[in-house]
Amino acid sequence: MGPRARFRLAFCLAAQSLIWLVSAAGSNSFLVIPQPKSLQPGTGTFTWPRAANWTLQAPARDERLWQAASDVFGSSHGQFNSNSAVGFNLVLGAGPVPAFPAGTNPPAWATNAEGYHLTVQPAGLLIQSATAQGAFYGLQTLAQLRTAPAAELRCPAVEITDWPSLRFRGAHWFPSASGAAMDERLINQVFSAFKFNHCVIQCEGARWDSHPEIATRNAISKPALRKLVAACRARFIEPIPLLDIPGHADWMFRHGQNTNLIEDPQNPYACCVRNPQTTRFIEDVMTECLDVFHPQTFQLGFDEITLRGRFPNPGCPFCHDASVTTLMAESANHFAAWLAARGMGMMIWGDMLLAPGEAVDATDATTVAEATARRAAIDKRITIADWHYVWNADRTSLDILQSGGFHTIAASWEEPVNIYRFSQAAIASGSDGLLQTTWAGFFPDETDLQREIDQYAAYILAADYAWSGRSDPPARLGYEARAVFLKAYAAKPMPFYSHELSR
Repeated sequence: MGPRARFRLAFCLAAQSLIWLVSAAGSNSFLVIPQPKSLQPGTGTFTWPRAANWTLQAPARDERLWQAASDVFGSSHGQFNSNSAVGFNLVLGAGPVPAFPAGTNPPAWATNAEGYHLTVQPAGLLIQSATAQGAFYGLQTLAQLRTAPAAELRCPAVEITDWPSLRFRGAHWFPSASGAAMDERLINQVFSAFKFNHCVIQCEGARWDSHPEIATRNAISKPALRKLVAACRARFIEPIPLLDIPGHADWMFRHGQNTNLIEDPQNPYACCVRNPQTTRFIEDVMTECLDVFHPQTFQLGFDEITLRGRFPNPGCPFCHDASVTTLMAESANHFAAWLAARGMGMMIWGDMLLAPGEAVDATDATTVAEATARRAAIDKRITIADWHYVWNADRTSLDILQSGGFHTIAASWEEPVNIYRFSQAAIASGSDGLLQTTWAGFFPDETDLQREIDQYAAYILAADYAWSGRSDPPARLGYEARAVFLKAYAAKPMPFYSHELSR
């Protein structure tokens, strides 16, 4: 059986699993992913024709919200009413529109920029939020509850109040020429639908004008990458470019090029950070990235620097007399200042700042003293993406990094219990958020999706835990992540109703 046939079989089995969950559920119970903070079923159903008129009342018209409302309501017949008061109201059908909550003790959803209040009654529906982004997330919830027969749409009566538990909710992935259509589908139908608000796009393998010699056959073009960046922003997702240096820098030496930039010529893995030509090379590519992304934050790796070869290399004329800590701090702080001068923040991975005993894995400093010295030397404007992929990841390293003066983001991978435990650790430690990493190849497309389906299904778990903050372990969520992912990726509308089921 070929990979596409296996993928179709996996999709059919997963879809059947989801259908079983739906049919096994009671009609009075709803499953919304991510789980809302509060969901109260009502009585009856609201039904509206596909040509229905709807209204946006807001201080300003946001085209991203307008397009999303047209898609979810199934109608382009929208009317915009300028509203000088605070708040966004999306109205479909009849019924009163209450004033946006104000005063000394407003509800939590009204004070959170991503929060929303969704009310569906037999006479109509209303989404209220403080921002266009919050209203957008209300629409994503409505899309899960809505059914779409041929001539009309309908939604059961319900009242939902909701807001995220973590400010940063991100997906990390690699783009490619052959995978661009898949990436756009993920952005539009998975990431935004389940309320991710950041994408870390590892793009060193793109076709850069300043260094065309490093491109491969499947390298994504700048116009195609720009299109993916635009797709992110159209769905309230902030894109973050990632170039991995000084370790994992073999992308700079591809095809035997730029050998003068290698720290250890016997192991073309890390670049020489003190070589001025290395700095110019990296800044060339970063400058092109800025033109494509216009980002708020730039990720520059700094992980597993000493994984292969000698760093520093005793034979390097630039670095032979320096320590790993000195080289790392000099380079990271240089680029942090370079980005800050252009109004941007910087992010790096955290393993080189941790020693054994300070986390359960991903501890690549040799000693605690060395890790402590690195944390002291690194610019505190840099956010640390603290990756740990084992099932028993906890908050220890997040607390250590924060006590060193850093903002932190917990970074998880495909193991469901890892995602569950590390998202809980992020919330408990006061971290900024959760980043779900994907390691399915440097130039992935649907072939990799077929082979690594559980990595992609893990997006659903990460989105749920990061937004909801729920404490249920994966076996108690009431759904199969693979089934939910495949249904969303296929873009076939289906309501999710379920009891809390054990697998």
